[in-house]
Amino acid sequence: MKMIKYVLTSEGTIPEYVIDGGYLPWENNGIWPQNLDLVGVANDSATEYTFANKASLTAYVESKGFEFKNPITEESTPTSTVVNNLWEKLG
Repeated sequence: MKMIKYVLTSEGTIPEYVIDGGYLPWENNGIWPQNLDLVGVANDSATEYTFANKASLTAYVESKGFEFKNPITEESTPTSTVVNNLWEKLG
């Protein structure tokens, strides 16, 4: 398994090789339904951009300026916590 950046298929469905995804949506100026870059866990047949390690995923998240807040308490969640939780999905 690997962590990838992907888009939905032209039919708007999740690609078959994505095992757990839909994380960190970011508009990419594509045409709907492929207008969002998503992050997820994929099997080894995926050919999309692969994050080599947690550091590369952290760099991606930081480059986009994501902010993570608890919707109830409004407390910020550190980027490192979010990245670690995602990376743990690789098993």
